[in-house]
Amino acid sequence: MSTTPRAEERPLLILGAGVIGLTTAVRLLESPSSAGRKVHIIADHHPSDALDAKYASGIAGAHHLSFADDGDKRQRRWDMRTFRVMYDEWRRDGEASGLMGLTQTEMWVGSSKHLEIYEEHPDFKVLDPTEAPCKVDHMVSFTSLTITPALYLAGLEARVRALGGIIHRAHVSSLHDLATLPFLTLYSVLPAAVFVCVGLGARSLLGIGDGNVFPTRGQVVRVRAPWLRAGYTRQEGSLAGGEGGQRTYVIPRCTGDVILGGTREERDWDPYPRAQTGRDILNRALEICPELEPPHARACALDTAEKNLEDAWATEMGEAEERVKSLQGVVVEHLVGFRPSRLGGTRLERAEVRLAGEVVALIHNYGHGGAGWQSSWGCAEDAVAIWEGKNLPKL
Repeated sequence: MSTTPRAEERPLLILGAGVIGLTTAVRLLESPSSAGRKVHIIADHHPSDALDAKYASGIAGAHHLSFADDGDKRQRRWDMRTFRVMYDEWRRDGEASGLMGLTQTEMWVGSSKHLEIYEEHPDFKVLDPTEAPCKVDHMVSFTSLTITPALYLAGLEARVRALGGIIHRAHVSSLHDLATLPFLTLYSVLPAAVFVCVGLGARSLLGIGDGNVFPTRGQVVRVRAPWLRAGYTRQEGSLAGGEGGQRTYVIPRCTGDVILGGTREERDWDPYPRAQTGRDILNRALEICPELEPPHARACALDTAEKNLEDAWATEMGEAEERVKSLQGVVVEHLVGFRPSRLGGTRLERAEVRLAGEVVALIHNYGHGGAGWQSSWGCAEDAVAIWEGKNLPKL
């Protein structure tokens, strides 16, 4: 078995099969740079597997809602490019794509300024904050998208296979594993390039060992509320150029499920939902979106005596607790996922590694934190451009 083939024959590998790895694979397979080469994805977790906190793509709320700072031109470019790609997909394929177009309402407490990137979305409007369902200082709306991860990831996987990509299930503990016989049996010869799209795995992958990568624990509640077809988010405190402060969000999906969140707990590895956190999420979600209550729970009583009894119950139990109780019948599950955060932000750059004496290009595309879904296509296109030696836009 030869490990020194002609350069143009050497395959291309992608490590990771989350939204970052799969979008990178699609763009790579569509590029002339992959002509005549095999493209392989190697991952130990695939989209159809059971949900896992470390596989952030499947548990993510997955709405296209950028939190790119006004001065962060790189993140803004990635996010808007991704929005345009997904918006075109939704217009072409509708909700069969896993995408749902909707009106997104953004609310701020303690700030009277919105992110400039929202003005690039269709139907952008500044709203009267006194009309909000809760006390806020600023409010805007625009057209955006939400994503059902299982559907969208399945579509990406199908596109990879249709384009000739080959997907393997294997755990890579070290980059040097890729030059050993068990892996070489998958692709025969040493790769020309390895695209590192392993998210949180970059922390422990030998040869990368990026100590700047850490988990940010996020807990959400999935409820069944098909009557809700609009999204809401409330930001309290500063985003601090990223994902700071407390964000409460209501993310409806085309399937009729709604994701409620959330939390940001840095370096917290607990994969199990916490009951008190779940109750807090339900309370906060109802504050920004009273329409979450099932229609029958919001219906007016026909009888005055009945209404008086309802008022008495509400007084005894507390209005908020009573409203949360009305949601229990639509709660499907509580989930925890680890955002693959990184000090310094997303790592998207070229490096090299020597495997079995051969120089192999590394294209890093990881560390997206909570911005993976909304920046995926933009980052994928830049990763392929870096491999091809193209100049990225000057910012």
